[in-house]
Amino acid sequence: MRKIWRWTQDNAGPITVTLAVLGGFAAIIQFSVVRPMQQGFAAVNQRIDDQIRYIDQRFDAQDRSINQRFDAQDRSINQRFDAQDKYINQRFDAVNQRFDAQDRRVEDLVRDVSELRKLNDRVIRNETRIDTLTEQLQTADAPSP
Repeated sequence: MRKIWRWTQDNAGPITVTLAVLGGFAAIIQFSVVRPMQQGFAAVNQRIDDQIRYIDQRFDAQDRSINQRFDAQDRSINQRFDAQDKYINQRFDAVNQRFDAQDRRVEDLVRDVSELRKLNDRVIRNETRIDTLTEQLQTADAPSP
């Protein structure tokens, strides 16, 4: 260990100069190469950020435009469906009115048939009475044996 310490003390001047030269080269490289590279990277990053913001703005504008078009289409489709719905409801109402009228006619016919059956029953009863009376009259008019 002493040997290394002695060698370091004997060569302190050249070691200092060498370290100073290496430090100078490091400073030169830092200021002439690394810092410009960092600034270049920062500029590239800034341009990329600017491009990303620009693209985001374009996407937002496209998104708004597409949403407006979809909203307009949606309104148009809803109006068409509403019109069709109204038309179909009107048609169903008309058909229902026709069915109601037919139902009323059928009810009237059922009532009339019922009345005709009652009349038919009365006629049959009356004809039976007439036949009975006619037989009684014929029996009464006939000479007795």
